[in-house]
Amino acid sequence: MAPRRPPAWLLRGLLAGLGGLALVSLLGGGTGEELLSWSLAPFLGGGGRFLPPDPPLPGPDSFLLPNVEGCGPRAPFLLVLVASAPGHRAQRQAVRASWGGPRWAGGQAVRTLFALGAPGSGQEQARLEEEAQRHGDLVQGRFADTYANLTLKTMMLLGWAAAHCPGAAFVVKVDDDVFLNLPALARHLGALPGPRRLYLGRVHWRVQPNRDPSNRHHVPAAAYPAGAFPPYCSGTAYVLSGDAARGVLAAAPHVPPVPLEDVYVGLCARWAGLAPTHTARMAGATHYPLDPCCYGELLYSVHQVGPQAMGAAWALVGGEGGSCTPLHRGLGVLRWMCCLWLPS
Repeated sequence: MAPRRPPAWLLRGLLAGLGGLALVSLLGGGTGEELLSWSLAPFLGGGGRFLPPDPPLPGPDSFLLPNVEGCGPRAPFLLVLVASAPGHRAQRQAVRASWGGPRWAGGQAVRTLFALGAPGSGQEQARLEEEAQRHGDLVQGRFADTYANLTLKTMMLLGWAAAHCPGAAFVVKVDDDVFLNLPALARHLGALPGPRRLYLGRVHWRVQPNRDPSNRHHVPAAAYPAGAFPPYCSGTAYVLSGDAARGVLAAAPHVPPVPLEDVYVGLCARWAGLAPTHTARMAGATHYPLDPCCYGELLYSVHQVGPQAMGAAWALVGGEGGSCTPLHRGLGVLRWMCCLWLPS
């Protein structure tokens, strides 16, 4: 007996579902948001204007480990600054052994450094100084490394970039539990028409401040009275062109000290008249399982990648550990589309 064909209504339902998923992805989380961010750019600026590239720069007393030679003899095209913590040695080593190790990616010169604050003990500080001497890739600010100081850490790393690596075309801020497809991102940035100001990442829209005093994301109304933040890029990974980074720094004295670092950078960018550009290829807070298509082709950044998985993810970029077949690519695109509209 020949197998029965699925009912026509079932096939129509599956096609409609896939079409609806694609439409939601297009309008809600993917290309639609990218097009929207471009079209709204003239209207998303804040109370200021784009500022001249002369922000106040941190002095030598701002750093415990200033690493003034960390940029290298010649400024890279892409400077990657990884926000880390004193005790995250395994994460830093995993990044060094994978995507953060190369000095060239996607045909562009790149440099990866780690930014952190002060630990709670002299013994831990001695270990950091030894690590800095061995690898030459630590920048340490003179402040306690706590969650409450994440905003301070981000402004420190942007200030270091402006002071000691001003020739970098782009600066990437990324967390140490994020996998970065550096070759793909460098190729994308290298193909952009230039020069132009850029604030690129996974854009969050209409996020409301958390008013719960017991929550670590608490933002009191006295600090930010409005009912929603302006659009801003997820702090897991975002890109600033060199002049955009200087604009954020110049705006900082005029912006209230909101304790959420990605929101604060977004507020500074808005004050400076800089609109965020959305890309769905930065996953924000969404985690993806290891997949040769998602990691090797589709995504620039993936969050929540532990030290053990970082090397395996980097191997996928090089084509090791499985190729991206047409079937895998289709499944990867479907998984990617599903995650675009899920809350991150």
